[in-house]
Amino acid sequence: MVFHESELEHRVSTVIQARPDVRELHSQFPILPFADDDGVIHDHTIDYYVVFDDGYRVAVAVKHARKRAQILDMFDRIARHDHSHVADDLRLMTEEDATYEAFYNAHDILRAREHFDEVEYEAARSIAKRLVGRFRFAELLRGCRHVGARRDAVWQLIDRGELVPLGPGRISDLSWLTAPS
Repeated sequence: MVFHESELEHRVSTVIQARPDVRELHSQFPILPFADDDGVIHDHTIDYYVVFDDGYRVAVAVKHARKRAQILDMFDRIARHDHSHVADDLRLMTEEDATYEAFYNAHDILRAREHFDEVEYEAARSIAKRLVGRFRFAELLRGCRHVGARRDAVWQLIDRGELVPLGPGRISDLSWLTAPS
């Protein structure tokens, strides 16, 4: 279970969860020490702890971009203490990393993972293989019996890297996709 203390944390955790290489995501862990300018030790509770499939561990602080300098300074202070037993890296994620577009795309990927339909997946995959160059997302929905299941199948193809959006931003029926060679 992942906890969110803010709307930004919800967006960040959704974007993280939608990555295909994330094995674990934990909230409010770890708690890392750092010293202030006077040498007084403080603790900072990290917002998210991510373990990737390859075992790489990242502690993620979630803050608004306007606090970037303050958080990066704190990361420098945390790095002066050994945290290698807990995390391999410290990262800051802001609203620039978890845009509303990235959040909605991630949300659609997570929903599609929960609704796998082998028949629709294979149908969408077969159509995509026949299309050359770039094509609109909606081309894969044309003539299907169940638009929702087919839409989820297209998102699953995107999630697995079998289809790639050609532009940034929110993926919609009008988005250009391609199948990598």
